Amino acid sequence: MLWFKNTIIYQMSNDTLLNKETIEKAIKSHPFIPCGNLDNNKMGWVSPYNDNNQDDLIVDIQGHLLLRIKKETKILPSPVIKQALLEKIDKQEQILNRKLTKNEKATLKDEVLIDLMPRAFSKYNYYWLWIDTHNKRIIVDCSSFKQAEDILAILRKELGSLALTPLSIDKPLEQITTTWVKEKLSYPPFVLGNQVELKDPIDGNGIIVCKNQEITSDEILVHFTSGKWVTKVQIIDERGVSFIVNTDLTFKRIIFDASLLEENEDISSDESDKRLEADFLIMVKILSNTINDFYIVINKII
Repeated sequence: MLWFKNTIIYQMSNDTLLNKETIEKAIKSHPFIPCGNLDNNKMGWVSPYNDNNQDDLIVDIQGHLLLRIKKETKILPSPVIKQALLEKIDKQEQILNRKLTKNEKATLKDEVLIDLMPRAFSKYNYYWLWIDTHNKRIIVDCSSFKQAEDILAILRKELGSLALTPLSIDKPLEQITTTWVKEKLSYPPFVLGNQVELKDPIDGNGIIVCKNQEITSDEILVHFTSGKWVTKVQIIDERGVSFIVNTDLTFKRIIFDASLLEENEDISSDESDKRLEADFLIMVKILSNTINDFYIVINKII
């Protein structure tokens, strides 16, 4: 499904010039190729429309580019590896008439993995990447910076260079969100949701997680007296989206209003490409405004 569930946001340097032709050339140089017999994983670009489309590798809507990358990971259940290894160790010890050393067992484990890899199961994951040429940002729909960096590393390799830095602010975000909640500040169209995580900034102990709770209530505010800070909080953009913002300025558990999700219901199922483009346009309009305006708000709070 297209609608992003997470956003890891990168800002391009001012002198970075990206266009559709440059990006398309780069991703054509690294298409998805399935794992070989000895590969643990493989990752490469596929069409946003479907895996079988070899031509349309980028969706370009009003300066917003949508890319999709596919990752195959070979899965070997640990009990299967363990059983095969025990059998191989037992057989070798009988031949040598002695116990194997730790290094010898490690060597046998490598052999077992090589033997089993061709029969391993494949797990497939897809990740969206959105290039916002207007705001000079790249937004990756994944849950960790490591995964985002792995994806961007592939793009950088083909482009030669790509100057990016994670979106950030000068002050600790937990200090800003704590002030927002503690002082019950108002910044329309953003309102505080009903989910919050509180943590001691010094030792990290005594984590308080609240859901379906009025987070500006006395029950929550009392935790500030013991020195806890807001480390995660749900923010609602009344224009149609909510999200959990983390201290690293990533958005998690993004939820779009049903009215947005259903806006293109009149497009028939036979026009899946058209529906993808229409949904993408709605998503980037709401999310780009949300990111821009939220960034302005958090820089206002002292």
